[in-house]
Amino acid sequence: MATLAGGLALTGTSAAVAKENAAQKNAPATAYAAENSGCNGWACVKIIGSGGRVDKIQAYTNFWAVLSFYGHFRIWGPGFAYNTPDKSNPYSLIHSKDIGRNYANGSKFCVEAYQKNSDGSYTRRGLPCVYTPIS
Repeated sequence: MATLAGGLALTGTSAAVAKENAAQKNAPATAYAAENSGCNGWACVKIIGSGGRVDKIQAYTNFWAVLSFYGHFRIWGPGFAYNTPDKSNPYSLIHSKDIGRNYANGSKFCVEAYQKNSDGSYTRRGLPCVYTPIS
């Protein structure tokens, strides 16, 4: 039987789970890649890496604003710019671009969402940006 804070007693499977959770809580921290992310309008951006190193940048649809749109993302930062193809962009689709470079503090990385209009023109629907260092 395990006893939790507040005197709640657990038995059987719940006790084993409580012991396992306590062991995991006290285990040494595993090193994971850090990230900076943000959303604006229909677009979200995430940079993944550590400190000033950017391993990857991701663009995806902000499901709080829209579930899907037809168009593309422009992904850009210091020394690179990339457009995804025009297509349906549901909130579950993540566009990734490998970077693998170190950047100075304050370097800016952005994503723009462009909705394609029926006349072939585009409307920008969001422009979120994030900065190094990655924490």
